Amino acid sequence: MGLEEYPKHPGWSLPGAAADALRFARWLRKGGVPGANIELLLAPVADSVPELDAQARAADVTWRRIGSRDQLMDAFTEGLDGRAGDALYVYWGSHGVLGHDDRRLLLCPDASLNDKRCIDAGDLRQHLARADLPGFSRQVFFFDACATFLEHLHQPAGPAVASFPHAPRRETEQFVLHAAAQGQVAEHDAERRSGVFSHIVNDWLEGHADDLRPDLARLVEHVKGRFADLHAAGGPLQTPTSLYVRTLDGSEEILASSVLRRAVAPDSRDRVALALRNMLTDTDHRRRCVDHVVAGCRIAALPSQESDETFAEILLSVPRAMAALTEVVFPKDREAADAFLSLGRSQGAPGLLSPLEHGSLGTLVDGGTPLPSITVMAGAVRKAMPLGEAWLPPAAGEPHAPCSAGQFMAAVHHLEERLGGLSVQPGGTPLVPAVVRFTEHMAGAAAPALREGLREWGDRVAERLGVRAGGLAERRADADAWAAGLDGSARPPRVLVQLHVDTASAGGGGVAGAGGSAVLGGEDSPELYICALWIDTGTGELVRSADDHTTSLTPRQVVARIERAIHAMRPLAGCDPMVEVLLQPEALHLPVETWDGADPGEPVPALLGVERATVVRSAPLASRDSELRRRAQLRHRWAGRTGGKVVYLDDQHAEGHAGYGVLKADSEASRVVVRAGMKARARLVQMALYLGYPVVLWDQRATDAVPVPHFDPLAPGDPVDRLPGRVREYRAEVCWDPEAHPVRPGLLFEDEDRPLPRVLSLTELSESEEVSS
Repeated sequence: MGLEEYPKHPGWSLPGAAADALRFARWLRKGGVPGANIELLLAPVADSVPELDAQARAADVTWRRIGSRDQLMDAFTEGLDGRAGDALYVYWGSHGVLGHDDRRLLLCPDASLNDKRCIDAGDLRQHLARADLPGFSRQVFFFDACATFLEHLHQPAGPAVASFPHAPRRETEQFVLHAAAQGQVAEHDAERRSGVFSHIVNDWLEGHADDLRPDLARLVEHVKGRFADLHAAGGPLQTPTSLYVRTLDGSEEILASSVLRRAVAPDSRDRVALALRNMLTDTDHRRRCVDHVVAGCRIAALPSQESDETFAEILLSVPRAMAALTEVVFPKDREAADAFLSLGRSQGAPGLLSPLEHGSLGTLVDGGTPLPSITVMAGAVRKAMPLGEAWLPPAAGEPHAPCSAGQFMAAVHHLEERLGGLSVQPGGTPLVPAVVRFTEHMAGAAAPALREGLREWGDRVAERLGVRAGGLAERRADADAWAAGLDGSARPPRVLVQLHVDTASAGGGGVAGAGGSAVLGGEDSPELYICALWIDTGTGELVRSADDHTTSLTPRQVVARIERAIHAMRPLAGCDPMVEVLLQPEALHLPVETWDGADPGEPVPALLGVERATVVRSAPLASRDSELRRRAQLRHRWAGRTGGKVVYLDDQHAEGHAGYGVLKADSEASRVVVRAGMKARARLVQMALYLGYPVVLWDQRATDAVPVPHFDPLAPGDPVDRLPGRVREYRAEVCWDPEAHPVRPGLLFEDEDRPLPRVLSLTELSESEEVSS
């Protein structure tokens, strides 16, 4: 629900509330909720409608105009009839007040000064726990509405509260997050046209909860932390409140806590307690430490004579508590701070950054200065991660669009878990942790003002952690060198070859479909091809080759034109380019890497896949929706390519939905190795293509399944960027000793960062054509 317009009292107009609700619905859609499962009820002001219509179409959701309290109540009393599910989300953005009995009342769009029609948020929650509502045992509520006292309104007419029907209740788990505490205003950002609470919540959800199962404790921590930071910076006091309710047979057990703690092993607690006794001997200094931790981590005040064990348990269980302690200790006693840092690392204290460090970073990146692009952020994450690990940063949106503050902080949360190791020097000085390596790389690619702020932040964090200045300087230099190579000139050069079988001269042979086994273009193939060439010297811009024309060519002539294009671009590119052969999806099995460009009678062959790092790419799918989904998956999986996760597909995966299941099971896998024989191979390669795997490696010639060790020389799990070069070298070894190198590798290699040519007949999708099932 997003209620902007109150026709009976225009002064209550709330522009942006509908857009906030639509943004929440868009998050649900991205998480996989069908559009039919989303009831989007809006009361927009007139000038909001065109933009809402456009955004709703883009998100594939339908909104319904709502104008009365009865319509809103009907959505809950009747709109859920016949529906079932595991979880129910309710988002509500409108005006609200706090009744005399402390009930949170939500104003409906037909409310007026003299008839404040409203519903009770608690009554709504109880109604949705009714026994006749199947499923929905997990319910999450977000209410962006004021909770100001009725007395503050100075109006003669009180609220007119409508009650939901009462019914027997059943067991449910309900989580509620209100934008403001009792008596407070829920701030609205008129310039941004958004509720401040809604903006913060939607940012966090988009950045941290792609699977619709958000860590609600972390969400509460983040939201409360952001409002505390805004208040500290001079903003009004607004304190979101959370409630976890478990309803059992009509009774309620309420478990409300602002901090979620983890269990602490007794021996770990005792070690930290001993350090506290030995190192915080000054009573005043210890009190300052305790107060700083309590205030920073928003913990209920401790007794003045709290025990070492109590404080130790807090340091090991509350996120960022140990970091907050060392923030006070290190300026006074570096040795004691290092001891606590070492204990935190060895005993698993949660949170590398202190609350102040985390909050100041969030404020810095949410300050209005555009952040580097999503693609750059993904690269910075890869540079920060320990070798051999991978993580997929949330990458909603276009790859070259600026990343959001939520996406930035999502990476920070993940990288904080990598505490960083110690140097091999005597004493083992701390190395630069992953989260600081990430911010340094982002700083290198950021605008000057943001770069300066991130570098100052990195200096402060590194100093607290005891990182030597030289170590941070080295990482900073690495980050700057990396950022300097992000412009277009650093992209690898390439020649893009678009091939079509010339059906007029193909003698009826045609191209075998996904399930066929024909091999065209082999050594004895008579087929001719229409060939179009583009070159990219490394700028990212594709330019039509001067040697390009549309006459029918043999494979030998195609290779010859590729070589001429490479020769012409070499002075500009400075190195040998990759050759990308763009094929229709059903023709990926063409063994183009075996084509020989040598003239008849020449003593030395010129096999394309041996002379050049050669890969195939797929032309866009005929179905626009299928292609858009595939490209989104390509971006997602390409971002995690450093993880080395490989899915192996065998003949057994061609049966039923087995291949589909194994390919969908691992969202972080970035490459596929198809070791099936000829009968199943084409289908499995096609399936990997349609599901958006950027790297697919298979054996072009095998008639039966290929053993996994046969692919070992190709090292499919090693850095994927260098896989085309490894395959080229292997193809040369095949020529040298075929018996020792049994695989004849074909390589589908698709990177969304390397665009396809904008040529209508090649890359534009037809509205009428659809891929058959």
